Amino acid sequence: MRSRIRGWHPVLAGTLLALVLAPAASAQGRDTVGLITEIKPGRGRVEVKPAAGGDWRVAGPLLAVRAGDSVRATEDAAAVIVLTAGRGVVRVVAAVSPVVLPAGAGPDSKADKVVTLLESSLGFLSRTTKEAPKGLMATRSPVPPPVVLTPRASLVRPEGLAFEWVGSARGRYAVRVVGAGGPLLERVEVTGTRLAYPEGAPALQPGVRYTVEILSSTHPVQRAEFEVADPERARIVARDLVELDAALGPGASPSSLALVRAGYLADQRLFHEAREVLLRALRADAEQASLYVLLGNVYERTGLAAQAAEAFDEAQLLATRGDVPAGKP
Repeated sequence: MRSRIRGWHPVLAGTLLALVLAPAASAQGRDTVGLITEIKPGRGRVEVKPAAGGDWRVAGPLLAVRAGDSVRATEDAAAVIVLTAGRGVVRVVAAVSPVVLPAGAGPDSKADKVVTLLESSLGFLSRTTKEAPKGLMATRSPVPPPVVLTPRASLVRPEGLAFEWVGSARGRYAVRVVGAGGPLLERVEVTGTRLAYPEGAPALQPGVRYTVEILSSTHPVQRAEFEVADPERARIVARDLVELDAALGPGASPSSLALVRAGYLADQRLFHEAREVLLRALRADAEQASLYVLLGNVYERTGLAAQAAEAFDEAQLLATRGDVPAGKP
């Protein structure tokens, strides 16, 4: 990430506060029709004008839009809006600006299940932190403590489970997974900051709370807890993710798909998997502020304040890039 946070930009802080004060699609009121999941300013900007009147204002990441709101893009800027009720996405560019958001579809327009899933995802996306971190500096150390990144305070699906922690790619660590009956897995001299749960290790049991412990030669043991989802819930999650993809339709971009999937996973307390989805999306679209906003929220929900601050800082830089302070050319 480009820098460490040294305060919170009022534009982005205001955007996040607005998202909290105007909750998710299912609770915001019937006139809420979507969420701006992507903003690519380029040489221009993306702006929103409320249906109730007022001036055009710069759109922030994950901004909820209501029926009758107008959204426009200038020059080569673009935005993507995910609509509620499984009605797909709207792409806003200068050539078709402004776009006036239509009223939401009636209750019989889509299957109730799809509506519920999509609004659950958009709901988590809108429930961001009320107060962004201020003045938080990342601690710099030649040998940082091996803080557990994932899984942490999370429900997990056991397939493909891997443990990750803060540390050195050349460092050596001891890793232990402990259940109610004692240690299930112990590895010493693990090089790097990631360890996949071995196929030959004892199976992790649904409903059991486990602790992963990471130990280095220079720091006390670092711990985090996680719980395994039962097979039925894991099957439901897999099915719901397929239905969410279908609800967005073929016009949805990978970043918007990732945001909706990650929002749903986080709403189900599957923070471990939500983080993986977001990091994978950021490798393909590192300039998307909304991805960093949600990643910061996931880190915050799992007690990783420093990592949350870094993600929010990156979102701030991207969301305010190109802004010119008042009175300056």
